[in-house]
Amino acid sequence: MLWAAEVLPRKENKMKLWRVTYPGETPKLVSLDKEDGPLSELSLGETGRGRRNIVIPIMGNSGENVRVKVTRDTGHVIVRGDWPEKDDRCLAIINTVGSYDRYQKYGIFDASGVKELISGQYAFGAAGRVNGGPETLALVEPDAEFRLNNKYSSTWYRWTGREWVVESPSERKARLALEAVKVGEGEWL
Repeated sequence: MLWAAEVLPRKENKMKLWRVTYPGETPKLVSLDKEDGPLSELSLGETGRGRRNIVIPIMGNSGENVRVKVTRDTGHVIVRGDWPEKDDRCLAIINTVGSYDRYQKYGIFDASGVKELISGQYAFGAAGRVNGGPETLALVEPDAEFRLNNKYSSTWYRWTGREWVVESPSERKARLALEAVKVGEGEWL
């Protein structure tokens, strides 16, 4: 079963901030305005031994569009605004950590078109002695894709430039086979 996250309603696409809260979950659009005012920062990862918490400030009080600036020495800042140019990329907060499994590796795997900007770190167990994984802020290009693991399976994510497509490995394989046959690949049996 293929399903897509929220489709942006505007004709002209602008860069938005999305969140993948857990491997296997559909990405959700992050609201930059809360009941008590505009969002002023993002936090990646968590604090504690074996963990790393990163805080990214958000500058600007209006607009749902975002861009990122990086300074040479001090880090990243998310800037809100309404820019005139079209941008089919998106920013994504990707939490790679599924439920605990001592032998599972957590991260962004088989990525293409994904530029990891900065990451915090989650860990399981007291004092972080068992594995965990990163929570990453990434710049995602149109047609980018990547895979996340959870305890029992993998999930593929693809950003089309307007929406997210979330697929199981077998759904992805079927889609790729169909695309190959449509352009004349394959052989008759």
